[in-house]
Amino acid sequence: MNLFGVQLDLFGNAPKEPEKPKVPSSVSMNGLVHFKYNSQLKKSIRCKGGALFGHPEVILPHYMKDPEFAAARELAAEWAEHAIRRKTAKNKATIKDLVNRFWTLVDQVLADRGESAVSSKGRLPPIRPQGKYHNLNDVLAAINSTYFEDKLTCRITWSNRVGGLSFHSVRKDPVTGEEFHLISISKGYDAANCPEYAVAGVVYHECLHIAIPVEIRNGRRVVHGRNFRVRERQYIYYDEWIRWHNQVLPKNIWAMRRGKEL
Repeated sequence: MNLFGVQLDLFGNAPKEPEKPKVPSSVSMNGLVHFKYNSQLKKSIRCKGGALFGHPEVILPHYMKDPEFAAARELAAEWAEHAIRRKTAKNKATIKDLVNRFWTLVDQVLADRGESAVSSKGRLPPIRPQGKYHNLNDVLAAINSTYFEDKLTCRITWSNRVGGLSFHSVRKDPVTGEEFHLISISKGYDAANCPEYAVAGVVYHECLHIAIPVEIRNGRRVVHGRNFRVRERQYIYYDEWIRWHNQVLPKNIWAMRRGKEL
């Protein structure tokens, strides 16, 4: 072991990390579903039944041959296995869910590579925490540590909406299918004139929506109840954030809607 705590072998060399197994692009991980690629496809996938002992063959856009799409290919294989079965109501629901998760994951991979997503209404947009001026992951980590004892579990992204609202929603992970909390922050905050305390303020506000569930009183939903307002004012820069939110954010939104740089 050296001064930095790295375990060394008898010759003083650090052990080599085992190579990660290569993910095949021609067949699913279980070896049952074969993949073929078509350069003409971009926004659709197809399958043929009975290609290998009754298991389907999936035709994908050629760009999905890259290793980053390995998890998406597995979802496509699962989709194809259901697509060749009898179309019961339950199976149709499963197919719809798998298709949605598949394209959501594809969109995220494309976004991570800096490419345009395959747009479609109703799908989870790519999660992009890194903005031009602020990294939301860093802000969320600081807020979670300071105000929630690192117990809050959620993801965060800059919103794709042009409007000025930030919001919290519950979404489904495209890989695991599990639900998770997603905080979306208005891009009006990702501006040169926006101080970090303002970004932290709106992130804290949306975190409170996760920590303090909506109340039902006399049949009405209470989103910002007394407990919420008391907790919200515990943010150390509450007054400064509210002032920026009310005075500067509307101007940033106005500029965004006219295509101006913030």
